[in-house]
Amino acid sequence: MGYPLQLWNICAILLYCGKSCNVQFNYDQIQFRHDNWPYFDSYLQDAICILNLCERREESEMELYYGLKNVRLENIKEIKFGIFISHVSTSDDIEVAQMYRGDRGCILHFHPSMRRAFSINSCGVSWISPFKHEREILFARSQICSHNDKKTDKEQYAWSVKVESEDEYTQMILLTWEKYDQYIQQTMQISAMWNFKIDLNLVYVVIGYLAGDFNPIELLFEFEQWKFQKKNQQMYKKKRKNF
Repeated sequence: MGYPLQLWNICAILLYCGKSCNVQFNYDQIQFRHDNWPYFDSYLQDAICILNLCERREESEMELYYGLKNVRLENIKEIKFGIFISHVSTSDDIEVAQMYRGDRGCILHFHPSMRRAFSINSCGVSWISPFKHEREILFARSQICSHNDKKTDKEQYAWSVKVESEDEYTQMILLTWEKYDQYIQQTMQISAMWNFKIDLNLVYVVIGYLAGDFNPIELLFEFEQWKFQKKNQQMYKKKRKNF
């Protein structure tokens, strides 16, 4: 793979993960003052997107957490879908999120589908972060195209939200990739027909992208037959060496 990042991308990650300027940067982001940091924002965005393509996120089962101090979300049911207006630093260690939450606040719980989502860019940065113990996963600010309609943005970038638990001090909010909620039930039903021996990612691709033109059951059956033909197995092994 070589070195996919440019020096300015690496500097952007270092500034975000290890320098105090990220406090003001994050504050300006959530105030929609993105133009205050055009280069920092752009280079960090690019870095996350590049690393996002280099990781095997489709196999991730990681639960992630993000703590918000003195924040409590109201009227959750009125939130139809969500996007990120700033870059978000998460950890698979809930104690890290609890530390940032303080005595009172909110913890965002990222379902594994958030990491696997095609259009929600994220990457691990613990390899460069000075705070190795946080095992940081960084999510990029959502890039919304002005020419897209809300339906397109929702399908590509959105996540759904619901309250998992709450008490006087802490509110736990679950974030799930919108498409996961949309397809998981059908995916599991089809997978059960093959005793869950077919990769769920393959089932999702078939019903999510090809079902309009083909019967997903027939297509998966044909794929299973194709897969076990000797010449195709040899072709796969040859191709696999390229990666």
